[in-house]
Amino acid sequence: MQDEPIVKKKRPVFLLVLVILSSLNMSVSLLGSFSGMLGAKPDAKMIKQAKLEFANMREQLEEGGAADFTYIIDQMEIVTDNMFKHFQAYNSVQFLILVLGLAGVILMYQRRKLGFHFYIIYSLGLVVLPYLFNPITGIPTILTIVGILYGGVWVLLYSRNLHWMEA
Repeated sequence: MQDEPIVKKKRPVFLLVLVILSSLNMSVSLLGSFSGMLGAKPDAKMIKQAKLEFANMREQLEEGGAADFTYIIDQMEIVTDNMFKHFQAYNSVQFLILVLGLAGVILMYQRRKLGFHFYIIYSLGLVVLPYLFNPITGIPTILTIVGILYGGVWVLLYSRNLHWMEA
């Protein structure tokens, strides 16, 4: 019986590019959520600054003739207030979701399709995260749509490399 040489396909360059970009993004986000998870809640100055920024956005919409869309700014302000109220819990859940995503990226780089599934859960987890701390009616629909589209594009890009990965 003749031993057939095992030929491994070369790692796709596109996958390497995706892994580098995702790892950079997730690492920065992990540092932010880790510091938020361990750090103190935002102080009154930070909360006041956020309120001023929302007021400024609201004013710009009204001056630009788009006053009908100020409700989105109001909803975003409520989401931000709730994130501030649950700052450490929010950042803790976000940290876990990011770790899952980074694990998925590493597994995909190692040719494991399980990483792709982790990455899908990570992408959906970031979309669902605001719903854990806010009422469903309090989340701007545009935030959910953009989150799904953004995550979906990255999942699609990673799916282009599934042929190279093993089960």
